[in-house]
This record gives sequence, C-alpha cells and structure tokens, in this order.
Amino acid sequence: MNHTPVSSPATSGYENQMNHPQGQQGESSPETQRAYRELRRLPVFDGIGNEDLWRLVVMGGLFRLEYDRDRFVADPHGLAEGGARVNLVAQGQVAVAVFEPEKIAERREAQIAYDQMNEEQRAELSALRPPPLSRVAKKNLATFMSGDLFNSAALVRGTRGDVAFYAVEPSVVVSISHEAVAELAVNFPFFEARLRRAIEVSRDRLHDIQGVKQEILDFFIRHGISVSGEMVRIRQLDTCIDCKQCEDACEERYGARRLTLSGYQLGMLDFVFSCRTCTDQRCIPPCEYDSIRFDPDIREVVINETSCVGCTLCAQSCPYEAIEMVDVEDPNNPTYREDFKLRLEHDGSLKYGPGQARIARPRRVANKCDHCYAYPTQACVSACPTGALIEVSAYDLFQERAPAAQLAARSGREVGVLENVEILPIEPFTEGVGVRDAGMAKTKRGRFAPVLMWGLSLTAWFLAMAEIGLRIYKPTSSLQYVLLRGDGLEPVIAEMKVSFRAGNDLAIYCGYVGTALMLLAILYVPLRRMKSFRKIASNTMWFDFHLMAGTMGPAFIVLHTAFKLDNWVSAAFWSMIIVFVSGVIGRYLYTQVPDLLNGRELEELDHQRAIKALRLQFPHAVAESDAILQPHKTRADNIANYAGMLRSFFWVMLEDLKRPTRYLHRRRVFRATGMPKKSVAELERRTGRMMLINRRRVLASRAQLLLHSWKKVHVPFSIIMAAISAVHIWLAFEKSL
Repeated sequence: MNHTPVSSPATSGYENQMNHPQGQQGESSPETQRAYRELRRLPVFDGIGNEDLWRLVVMGGLFRLEYDRDRFVADPHGLAEGGARVNLVAQGQVAVAVFEPEKIAERREAQIAYDQMNEEQRAELSALRPPPLSRVAKKNLATFMSGDLFNSAALVRGTRGDVAFYAVEPSVVVSISHEAVAELAVNFPFFEARLRRAIEVSRDRLHDIQGVKQEILDFFIRHGISVSGEMVRIRQLDTCIDCKQCEDACEERYGARRLTLSGYQLGMLDFVFSCRTCTDQRCIPPCEYDSIRFDPDIREVVINETSCVGCTLCAQSCPYEAIEMVDVEDPNNPTYREDFKLRLEHDGSLKYGPGQARIARPRRVANKCDHCYAYPTQACVSACPTGALIEVSAYDLFQERAPAAQLAARSGREVGVLENVEILPIEPFTEGVGVRDAGMAKTKRGRFAPVLMWGLSLTAWFLAMAEIGLRIYKPTSSLQYVLLRGDGLEPVIAEMKVSFRAGNDLAIYCGYVGTALMLLAILYVPLRRMKSFRKIASNTMWFDFHLMAGTMGPAFIVLHTAFKLDNWVSAAFWSMIIVFVSGVIGRYLYTQVPDLLNGRELEELDHQRAIKALRLQFPHAVAESDAILQPHKTRADNIANYAGMLRSFFWVMLEDLKRPTRYLHRRRVFRATGMPKKSVAELERRTGRMMLINRRRVLASRAQLLLHSWKKVHVPFSIIMAAISAVHIWLAFEKSL
C-alpha cells in the first residue's frame, strides 16, 4: 500500500492554482504534487477552495492511498491502530466481507512482511500467489466501485467472523477523517448534502441486498465476475442438451480446448471455465518475454504463441485457472495435444534459434480463450445447436445498482429519486435468462430458416390431411376427384375411384416424404461432425432441422400407413414411434431437468426470507402456512427416499391434480386470519411455490436417471427403424417392377 499524505505542491502556470493555493507556499516532492493534483480533480471536492482542501491535507485529515489487489483497506486490527475514517473509492473496486479472524491475521502478517521486503526479496517469491481474498472470505457482503463511499467504522467483530474491507483490484482510496468531514460540512453545506445523499444511496442499496440477493452478490465477487471484462460467457442449463459440441469445436479450431463446461453454477446458469479478461490482467506482469499482452483495440488478453517459452508464470498468476499449459514435446504427458502441436507447426509458431522470437525449443505453450478475436465467429458459441451458450454483460446480469446511481457516484453529483431498477434480480438465476441469439457473442445463426422449414412441412402435412378428409367425407371436393374428371372420367365413376388406403398415390407420396425426413433426422448425428456439413449452415439450424424432420417424418409416415398395421412392416412403424417418443422425452428432460436440479435453492431461499418477513407482521397466518407446508414436505421426503419411480410419478401427478382445490383452501384459510388481500395473495403464492419445490425434489433424482439413459432407447430403435424401412422400400420397389 502506498500511503501518501500530500505536502506543499510546486507552482507553475495553471497548476499553480491547483497545486499551490495562495497563502500556502512551500516545497514538495513530485510524488506529493501528483497526489494533490489527483485529489483536486475528484468531483466530490468540487466547490471546495484550494486553501481549505490543502489545509486538511497538511493536517492529515485527507489522504490518498493506493492499494494493490487483495490488500486489506480496513480491518479490525488496522481500525484499532488508526481510527475510523470515511473512505471514497476514487479508482478500482473495494469489497467488504466476513472472514475468519485467523485468516485476517494470517493475511495481514503476510502483507506486513511483503511491505518490509526489498525488490530482490520480492523477486524471489513464487509466482503462485495466495488465493484471492474474495475466495478466502466466508461471505462477501458488498462491493464499492468508483465514486462510492464507505465508513471503516462499520467494521465489527462477532462470533461468526470479523468484517474487513479489501481491494478486489488495484484501487485508489481517499481517506477522510471524521474531523475533516465535520469541518467541511460546517464550511460548505453543499458538501454535507452531497456526502449525506451519497451515503443514503449506498445505505439503501445495501439494505436491499439480503437473502438470496446476498448469495448472488457473493457469487458475483467470489468468482471474479465483478472484475471481469465487459462480457461473461454462460451456459443456459435449461436449453443445453449436454452434447459438448462447443468444447469439440473449440478443440477442433485450436487443437486444445479453451473452455470447459460445468464451471461455477448459480441456479440456472453455468459460468463456464474460460478467460473473462480481468480488468487488472494479473497474468501479464509475470511474463518476462512479452508473450502475453492486453490488446486495447479488441479488449482481450492474447498470447503470442511464437515467443511463449512455456515458463508457466502466467498460468500460475491466474487465480481462476483460465490459462492452460499445453505440452508440445512429450506424447506421454497428460497435457500433450497432438492437434495443438500440428497447428503451431503449421503456423510456424514453434520455430526457435537465431533470428527467431525464442532461443530454445519450447516444451509447452500457454493456451487461453481470446474470444476467437482473429475469426469472424466464436467456435464454441457457433457450434452450440440449441443456443444455450451465450455471452452477456456481467453488469447487466448482476444489476447491483441503478445506472443513475452509478453515474451519480462517478460524477460526485447529488441525485434525486433514482429510477426504479431492481437490485440484483433473482429471475435470471431461478428461471433462466431466455437469450436465444447468442447475446454479445460473435456468431452467425439463421433466424428465418427454421421457421421456413417448419412452415413448409406443417403446410404440406395439413394439406395432405385436408385431402384425406375430403376423400373420405366429401369425395367430389377432393383434388383426386378433380384430377380424375380432368382425365375424362364420368362424375359417378370418378367419385367411385376416389379413396384413401395404404398403397395408393397419396399414401405413397407421404411415405416418400416421411422416409426422407426420418433419414435426414438419423443422419444428423454423424454428419454434424463433418466440417463441410457445418459450412452449409450453422449447427443451430441443423439441430432445428433435426427436430423438425424427427417430428414431421413420423407424422407423414402415419399417413402413409393409412392406420393399417397388420403386417411385419408395422415393426418399423412402432420402432419409429419409440424413436419419436424417446426423442420427445429426451428433449423434454434436457429442458426440464435443469429446472428440477438447479435454481430451486435460490428460489426456496427467497421464499423463506419473504415468509420470515411476513411472520413478523402476521404470525397467525404464517403459522397456518407452516401447518400446510410441513406435512406436505414430510410426505414428499418419504416418497423421494422410499418410493419407486412409478409410485413417485403417480404421487406427483395426483398432487398436481389437487392443486386447484388446495389453492382455494389456502386462500380461504389465509383470509380467515384477517390479512390484507395483497398479503394473502403473496403468502398463498409463496406457499404454493414451496409445495411445488417439494414435489420437484421427488422427481429430480429419477429424472436425472432418465436423462442419462434415454439415448440407450433412442439410438438402437432408430437403427432398427431404418433397417426395416430399407427392407420395406426395397421389396416395394421390386414389386412395382
């Protein structure tokens, strides 16, 4: 930490007015001049005279402090030594968290020891730094960004740990003593109003961060998202089918994957393991070969594979394990990737010797995600067939303050009533974000092709159905009758020839269309891995076509059979039905199981917090809610622990059938307690949702089993269906000859 009290500044031209207040002349060092200039330019001090500000600086009432990342800004020990002060975050980000007392003491001792080292001793330290304080903390409570104020007197000690403020990234903090605040408030009433309003805004914002919102904020800080770049890559668990095509596409492009699914999950979202381009880029300074840098034009940290010597310092410095060292020498090494080596050899990136960027042959090369900056699209996002992998703004997703409040904090101005923006909304994590266009990611996806495919197939099927209906119920209005009359047949004879049965023209045409669609649906699995196949259209479009073909193919085959299944060929039909049903079940499970398994904890916590608040106002009504919830939860737990799959499904189905009557019962019971209508509606809704969560727990483990086993039915019956259909088509073709 650089603790810089400001002394007398030098004078020259414009800076004379800023740095050398009239009547306060003296000598000063360049460092103190720079510090004073920066303090003078802070919006919070607008309107305060240079002499007044300078006097506070000289008297020690005002300090400018610089903190490196993961340094305590204020902790119980420091508070006891230096007294409480009001702090303004001028640059960077400061968080407040609860720590185990021994953790604070341990890291504080390490900080003191580091400050006492000389440069040579620091150079000998391992590049593998201690874990970030955001992860050491038991719970991160809040974050303060540029323009925010916090009071170090808020530090408390308790049985659950000590509270401390720490720098999440390199930060500049202006520390103001309470005496200086009081003096400025007396001499400059506008400053008092400005300070009071800023504190009120911060207090109101922090007051709203409770319960499930506290869990979301802790996640936001703990996993480095608060210091990530503009975008964060997430996987929407409610739409992902776990095909891993994103990982395969990344590995295919670079020879080694740069992202891994199943990262840090919060509710319905998976924050995949990949580089998030931290704002402080702590991976760059340790590199002594300039092989990793931040490109300001594309705002990405990129690796120069031509000069990387594989020293591993960048990987060791990354606290989020976003950089992997890939072996390019030893095939027996677990990190060796043959395709990665071949790509580097093809690009000439492994050259070494005189005139090259490296002297010796590299044993390994650093590999990290750079959002495919050199390509027009991102491999992983473009490969996702369901649009589950997206990129969104981290600060839009974790909306921890209103935009007007953030702007007011940075500008230092007083604000009135802020817009009504919900702080840390929980819906994205409990219900999903619902983004289907890749968000901010670079990708190309057909928007209208799937709609066109479904539209054409459905139109053709309904036209066929209409023709069949006319042939059966109104022959003279059918297309077949019109064609027969066009051939010169008499009306009576033409009407007698109108029919629909297996083997006639319409049934055969439906068979052609249905068979073609089913074959295309089956071929999707092997063809999706071919590069030429993906060049024709995006994986999203091919997957949509697979769903359409797998749905409409059976629909046309049903018309082809004319509902007569009295021979061996019906085995193909029933195989097709099994394939179709298993596909529908698989798709349903992939969209519903994540909702069963994820997001429920956050929603349950939110309901519990709200019911707890209602308990203080309406204890009798909440007691009635408890009387409803507890027996239901007990039954649900017994079913989940002891019942088989069939009994579990029947129990859940019966419980769902009872929902309307239970809804009416709850409303009647809660109204009888004398609660206001609005509170009755809220308690009824939350009680009902808690009962639904209990029922979902019963199905969660069973649904997970089905999720991993449905392909064992879907794929074999697809092969059986294709084989029988091929024999049927061949025999029908020979017969026609």
